[in-house]
Amino acid sequence: MNFLGWIDHDAEQEDAILRALGAAKGQDARDELGLGTIRDSFADLFFPGLSTIQQRVRYFLFVQWCCEVAASQGEADRILGRLRTNEEALIHSLKHLGEGQGVIGIVSQEDLERMPSEIYWNGLMVLGMRLTSGSRQRWARQAAAGRSAARTDNLMEDGPKVSINLGFDLDRPPPPKGFPKVDGLDFTLSSDEAAFLRTRLADACVNPTGRGHEYNLFGTFLRYRRRTNAQAPWEHPRMSNLRSEARDMLLLAAAFAQIMHGAVILYNVCVSRLMPASDVATRTLSSHVTALSNWVKSLNPADVSLLARRIPELAALGTMTRHRIDLQSISFVRQWTKLCDEPEKLLASSAASRLVSDREVFLKASSGTSRIRFSKQRDRWGGESGSQQMDYRWNTARSCLNDLATPENA
Repeated sequence: MNFLGWIDHDAEQEDAILRALGAAKGQDARDELGLGTIRDSFADLFFPGLSTIQQRVRYFLFVQWCCEVAASQGEADRILGRLRTNEEALIHSLKHLGEGQGVIGIVSQEDLERMPSEIYWNGLMVLGMRLTSGSRQRWARQAAAGRSAARTDNLMEDGPKVSINLGFDLDRPPPPKGFPKVDGLDFTLSSDEAAFLRTRLADACVNPTGRGHEYNLFGTFLRYRRRTNAQAPWEHPRMSNLRSEARDMLLLAAAFAQIMHGAVILYNVCVSRLMPASDVATRTLSSHVTALSNWVKSLNPADVSLLARRIPELAALGTMTRHRIDLQSISFVRQWTKLCDEPEKLLASSAASRLVSDREVFLKASSGTSRIRFSKQRDRWGGESGSQQMDYRWNTARSCLNDLATPENA
């Protein structure tokens, strides 16, 4: 049984753990080649406060409003109970939108395990909307203590009055009347809400000291007030308007995503080669060999050169974003990038196959989840792993940008 905990009074450590858990959920949890910390470091710099399982940008306000209404209760347990009730009411207010519109819990409803407040909790802190560090439980205790202090102060005849600390920045647009029970509630933002969220996103930085804020892409991308179908952040119409440091970092991320995608495809080839002979195994191997061939044709030698030159910068990304990028990961990236100088030789290269296979075994064998080492894991394999190229949470970011680019808010 795995167990993860932290000292309750250490709010900074608690926030770091919650942020790491939030980043891990919604991704390919296996992370076959151990590139997740580098991927998430880029994502945290470009789109701070976002995670892959977030849906619509107005949820940042929905969750804060739910918490504020819940904080009217007395004890911490009652606050948390009311928060859950508020979020269930929010689901009911939004369910008329139907599936596919980004409504969290529209299928599970009251049985939903991860409520919107959990999904957006870390993001609210990064955006500066949540002021209380730590978990929702810590927030509820502090809100309850604030109410208790206010009641005690009200009994005093003299002295300053203590305002109730709800744990959130109240300089935000007010909720609709009757929230969260609002007929016809949807994700359309008022002009005040849109302006507020644009400012919050543009000012956000995952590092509390502000280090790395120059790589936040929202400030530039949000000035494009039309919807975009760009498939990656480096394809955004305002890419050329980025400040030089942000543009250079995004180009590095694009090169990293493209080059490391080839390593994942070759990993799939290696697993396919170990499958027992069958028509399915033959088709699976053929599919991945074709994918690798197509990747080789699309690979830009300039990207290989760029990444090779800037590999020493990757460790600093982890320092800025509080991710641990270890030396083994950097070494793997360096060795794979070197092999990509001659990409047409990768399929037949025993050194390339050994590199990706050994990397997966190093990461997964001790837990018994290595597909290279264990046939039982291959038997459970669906035929591919990590087939999508890294996009650094772009789907979530694009959804936020498009929500903020509707005609009503232009």
